[in-house]
Amino acid sequence: MFTITPSAVEMIKEIVEKSDKEGLRITICSSGVGCGGPTLKVEMRAAMEDDFVETVKGCTFHIRANIYSNLEGALIDAEDSFWGKRLHVKTSYGCM
Repeated sequence: MFTITPSAVEMIKEIVEKSDKEGLRITICSSGVGCGGPTLKVEMRAAMEDDFVETVKGCTFHIRANIYSNLEGALIDAEDSFWGKRLHVKTSYGCM
């Protein structure tokens, strides 16, 4: 369904280890809508009953049901940005 780079796996494991709030899970969700479809992000959120749960490369993700089908062919990577290192979800339907 989706792939994840080794640098993203490392970053996710760090995020989970440093999380001090009970009940939060690594979650793939929407942060809005772009020209090709939903813009996706990875962050710590409370689990929802209808989340899909998948484990990839040792990382367990809660995936919001409303965006699950948009993950086909996506790549999760850790990227350096102006704001520091961040997780980025690159989808197969981005703007052309």
